[in-house]
Amino acid sequence: MNPRHARQARALARLVDDADVTLSAHCQDRATELGYSLDDLLRCVIQPEQTYSCHPRYGPGRRMYQRGPVSLVVHEQTRTAITVLLRTTRIWSHGVDTRRTVVG
Repeated sequence: MNPRHARQARALARLVDDADVTLSAHCQDRATELGYSLDDLLRCVIQPEQTYSCHPRYGPGRRMYQRGPVSLVVHEQTRTAITVLLRTTRIWSHGVDTRRTVVG
């Protein structure tokens, strides 16, 4: 195996262990749609800039983790990432903004 690829695999394995979160299929699909890597999502949980309890419409026990342009909804009890959202200053942006339109 290429040494660089081996280092990257070890670094990713460390992130997965540190984050202690499982990504739902929906979360993985949304991350792909928005162009986020697994690194982006895991770092959001490990080193969030901001966290807060989600609105009850997300369901009980959900917490929002935010870092950079990433917002991640995590069910705290099961440590499952439910969905990933594009972090914007707009109140409602689903279908309006994409990562490309926000970054420029």
